[in-house]
Amino acid sequence: MTAAGPPEGAGLYEVALFEQARTGLEVYDLRLRVLRANPAALAVRGLPEDAVVGAALADLDSGIPLSHVMAEVLETGSAVFDRPVDACPADDPGNRRDYAVNGYPLRADGRPIGVAAMIRDVTEDLRKQRELDLLNMARAGIGSTLDPLRTAQELADIAVPCFADAVAVDLVESVFSGDAPVGPVTVRLPMRRAAFTSRDGQYGAFPTGSASHFAFPTPYTQALGDLRPRLVETVPSSGGWLVHDRARADFIARSGARSLIVSPLTVHGLVLGLASFYRDGSNPRPFDEEDLSLATQLATCTAVCVDNARRFIREHAVATALQRSLLPRTPPETAAVRSSHCYLPGRYGAHWFDVLPLSSCRVGLIIGYVPGDDLQASAAMGRLRTAASTLAAMDLPPDELMTHLDDVGRRLAAEQDADPVTLHQARPPFTASCLYLTYDPVTHRCAAASAGHASPLLTSPEGVVGMLEVPCGAPLGQGAPYDPLTTELRPGSLLTLYSDGSTWRHPAEAAERVSRLREVVAEASLAPEQVCDEVAYRVLRGSAPQDGSALLVARTRSIAPDRMTSWTFPAEALSVGEARRAARGRLAEWGLEDQVPVTDLVVSELATNVIRHATGPIRLRLILDRGLTVEVHDDADTAPHLRHARLQDEGGRGLFLVASLTRHWGTRYEERGKTIWAEQELTGA
Repeated sequence: MTAAGPPEGAGLYEVALFEQARTGLEVYDLRLRVLRANPAALAVRGLPEDAVVGAALADLDSGIPLSHVMAEVLETGSAVFDRPVDACPADDPGNRRDYAVNGYPLRADGRPIGVAAMIRDVTEDLRKQRELDLLNMARAGIGSTLDPLRTAQELADIAVPCFADAVAVDLVESVFSGDAPVGPVTVRLPMRRAAFTSRDGQYGAFPTGSASHFAFPTPYTQALGDLRPRLVETVPSSGGWLVHDRARADFIARSGARSLIVSPLTVHGLVLGLASFYRDGSNPRPFDEEDLSLATQLATCTAVCVDNARRFIREHAVATALQRSLLPRTPPETAAVRSSHCYLPGRYGAHWFDVLPLSSCRVGLIIGYVPGDDLQASAAMGRLRTAASTLAAMDLPPDELMTHLDDVGRRLAAEQDADPVTLHQARPPFTASCLYLTYDPVTHRCAAASAGHASPLLTSPEGVVGMLEVPCGAPLGQGAPYDPLTTELRPGSLLTLYSDGSTWRHPAEAAERVSRLREVVAEASLAPEQVCDEVAYRVLRGSAPQDGSALLVARTRSIAPDRMTSWTFPAEALSVGEARRAARGRLAEWGLEDQVPVTDLVVSELATNVIRHATGPIRLRLILDRGLTVEVHDDADTAPHLRHARLQDEGGRGLFLVASLTRHWGTRYEERGKTIWAEQELTGA
C-alpha cells in the first residue's frame, strides 16, 4: 500500500491561504530579499507590491525594521515568536506603531532555502492593554487613605508619566470641610490646588494647598459648567482663551504643553473638583478621543474616592463636635488641685476626662478611652462620663465606682451586640478603659483604681518623675473586680493622667510619646497650664496619634491648718451643747458669725443622730474654703435617710432642715464607719 500524495490542486489552496490571510506574510530568500508578500503585509507597510517584492529587507527597515529578526532566524535556523518591533516614521513621529513578528526557517530536502515572516500590527492591542493596566493601577492605588489631598496626589502620581506629562487636581473648598458637593458651576467657586505632578519637575500654576481659581471662559470653566470633559488637541501658545487665565497661560508657556484634557470630578452630577492632564512637546502624540475616555475613567475613579474622603471628614467633624460638647470646657477651681487639660480628637475612638469636686474639699480625677467608630464611640463616651460623674457624686471609693461603671459597660456591650448594624458593619466587641483617682487635701490621701488604663505619672515637688503604680484591671464591660491603690501624696506633686489611642493598636509609638511626656513633666516649675502647652508643642506636634489623645494634669494642694479644725466628744447628750459651743468659737475666730445659726442646727442634728442611731464617739470637723463644711463621723455603717415628716409627726425633720439650709449634704463611707457632711455657702466675711 503506497502513501497518498497531495490532493489535486493543493497549490491553489496554498495560494488562496497566502493571499487572503489577514496577517501579513512575507517570504525571503537566503540573501533576505523579499520573494513574496501578501496584501495584508503590503497594507501593514503602506507600500505597493513592486516596491516590496524583490527589495532587500534591510532597505525596508525604515518602515518596519525586520532585517535583524530574520537574520537571526536564518543564522540560527530556529523560529522566533511574538518578537516586538516598533516603527516610528521620521516624517510623522506621533504615528508610532507596534508589531509582533514571528519568524520561520524554510527548508527543502533538509537544506535551508529561505525564511518567512508573519507580521501583526498590535498597536491598538498594546494601547488597550496599557489603558487597562493604568486603570487597574488607579483602582488599586487611588483612595488608599481617607485624605482628599492624598487621594488627589495619587491620581497625579499614577497618570504621570504613563498617560500625561503633567497633571493638576483642584478640589472644591467644601470637600475639605465635609460639606455636600455642588451642582454644575455657573459662578466662581472657591477651589484649592490639591495635587500637581510633572514629568520634568515643573511647578504648577498654583502651589499645592493654596487657593486656585478658574477664569471664564476657558475649557476649565466650560467643563465645570456642563460637567462634560473637554479635549483640547492643540493648546495655543498664546492668545485665545489663555488671555483670560494668566496663571495657567504662564504654566503652559513654561512647560511647553501642547495638548490638554480637562475632566470634572463628579459624583451623582455634583462637582467635587477638576483634573487637568497635559502633554508637552516631548510627547509627539497629542491627546485623542480614546485618551479622553481614559481620562474620564480616571477622573470617575478619583471622584468616588474623594467623595468617600469627604463623607469621612463630615462624619469625623460631627463626631468631634459631639465629643467636644460632651467634655468639660474649663476645669473647675478646687481647693485640692490646680488642673488643666489638653485634648486632641483622633480618627478612631473617643477620649474623655473630668475633674469632679467631691465633698470635704476632695477632688476626683478621671480619664478614659472608648475605641471604635467615631459616632458610636462618642455616644458611649458620653454615657460613661455621665455615669461616672453621678457615681462620684455618691462619694464611692474608686474600686466601687469602677465596679458600677463596669456594669454600665456591660450594658453598653449588650446593647451593641443586639444592634443589627453591629453584624452588618462587623463592629468589634465593645470595650473601654478608665482610670479614676481621688485626692484629699486635708489628709493628703490618694486612692485610685484602673480598668485597663495606663497608670498616671507622678512628679515630686523636686521634679523626680515616677509612675503611680495603680493595679490595672480588665477593661470595662468584662465583669472583673478591681483592686484599689491607696497612698499619700506630698502637696505640690504633679499628677499626669494621659490617654493615647495608639496604645491599643500601636504600642511602640505610644511608648515613645510617654517617654517624651516624662521629659516635659520633669520640669517642676511648670504650672499645669504650661505643662499642657509644652506637651502640645513638644510631644504631640509632628507625631500626634491618629487615634487622638487626652491629657489631664493636676498639681496637688493642701488645706492650711488654720482653715480646718476638729474635735472628739463622747456619745452623750451633754456633748451636743459642747460641740455647738466649740463650733461657735471657731466661727468667731474666722469672722463667720453670720454662719452660726445654720451651723448650730447642723451640728445639733448630726451629733444627735450619732447618739441615737450610731456607735462610737462624735468626731466633729469644720473645713473653711470657698464654703463652710461641717462633718460628723461615727463608727456605724447605717445610712441616714431624708424624710418628709407629716404635720402630726414629732420627729423626722432634722435632715430635712439640714438639706434645706445647706448647699449640699451627703454620706461618705470609709474603712471604719461613715461621715455625714453638709456644706454651706458663706454669707459673711
